[in-house]
Amino acid sequence: MDLSRTIIPKSDQLNFEDVQSTPITAIIKSVREGSKDQPVFIDLVGYDGRPYKPSKSMRRVLIGAWSSDGHSWVGRTIALVGDPTVKFGGVAVGGIKIHAMSHIESDLSFMLSVSRGKRAEHRVKKLMTNFDLLSDFTGKSGEMAPEQLDRSYNWLKNKFTGDVDSLEKLEAVYQSAKSDMEKANG
Repeated sequence: MDLSRTIIPKSDQLNFEDVQSTPITAIIKSVREGSKDQPVFIDLVGYDGRPYKPSKSMRRVLIGAWSSDGHSWVGRTIALVGDPTVKFGGVAVGGIKIHAMSHIESDLSFMLSVSRGKRAEHRVKKLMTNFDLLSDFTGKSGEMAPEQLDRSYNWLKNKFTGDVDSLEKLEAVYQSAKSDMEKANG
């Protein structure tokens, strides 16, 4: 019996507890203006009514990676993790940090303030979306050995579960590569 649902915090926003033991990877559904204390609300697909409200440091990461136009972030994907070392009022209370982002060319590094006069490096990984993975598979499928093609296909098929469009495209690329291999081997 999966008991994870019994420990979901009751709240109007994503909290540290939501990502403390299991990271969240989600697509941005909308970006809207928040309150004075929390000026940005990011609604994520699958987390209706519980927006991610990024800290000032994480807003700097978002703007540094994607631009200051929040509406352009819609449809992009972020991975959020819990960091137990985040402090508030000098006490470690835990916080949500961005671990990975789609739509960036490569991994990024930011120097962010952690306290008055003290900065620390924050790294963000390039998040491979289904589109990126499918493009990579398409480009390499003609060069793969049959066993490698089958392994890659099966891994991607599992990864794309629930994404009908990506599964259909994957199947077409796989069948084409298999057909090309059969023709080459006569």
